[in-house]
Amino acid sequence: MGIPIQEDPVQNDYNPEEFSINFVGKELFYSDQTIHGVQSEFGVITRRIETIDALSASSGSDVRAGKVVVVDQMMLDDLLNRPQAYVEIAGSGSLAFAYRKEESARLAFEKWDRSKFGDIGYLPMNIAPDVWRSILRLLLHEELHLPCFLADCVAHSPTPSNGAPVATSKPSDLHPTYSKLTRREKQVLQLVSKGQSNKIIASNLGITEHTVKLHMHNVAGKIGVSNRTAAAQFYFEVAPDEARELPVD
Repeated sequence: MGIPIQEDPVQNDYNPEEFSINFVGKELFYSDQTIHGVQSEFGVITRRIETIDALSASSGSDVRAGKVVVVDQMMLDDLLNRPQAYVEIAGSGSLAFAYRKEESARLAFEKWDRSKFGDIGYLPMNIAPDVWRSILRLLLHEELHLPCFLADCVAHSPTPSNGAPVATSKPSDLHPTYSKLTRREKQVLQLVSKGQSNKIIASNLGITEHTVKLHMHNVAGKIGVSNRTAAAQFYFEVAPDEARELPVD
């Protein structure tokens, strides 16, 4: 469900004093061990509060305290009923929805008014710890993770009720850099987005791990990203539907 990352050292190019990570939900879902682990990993203030109102009261007028707000799926109804409250607390930072069931994430994605309240990120809770931390790191940099099954929802949006076709631009038109990738680079990027390691990708494509690394280096340079997480995110957002089933040969 998650997307792979390279095991880079933590790079905090932000001022920890100006950031905090706030988990809204019950201790059942955000244990003390999780909270302490996040604070140690990122070196920023990390807290758990049961409601968004409690966070508002604890942070006062300092909007920096809501730099990253992660809302548990048990709070979905409140999130959708009072979106403005959550957006205001997050301030200029990031708002994300933490989920264990894809159905909950899909409902949040469908019901959230992005045109009015902006985008929110998605944080899967049942993935490998290193991937989970990497998605959280993206939020600290105000970059939002969109799982592939939600990206597919965008790609297969229903036709309007009046039957008129939806005017859309091809991904290659919006991101011409994708069309600059070679067939092999697209294959490697596809397999990276599926969470495969360099060793497995090399085996699937019949090439060496060194060649896989070289392809990923070229891909990163062409699309302007610095790691596998960002490369996979790029793929989910811009790859044409047919590329998701690109044959491996």
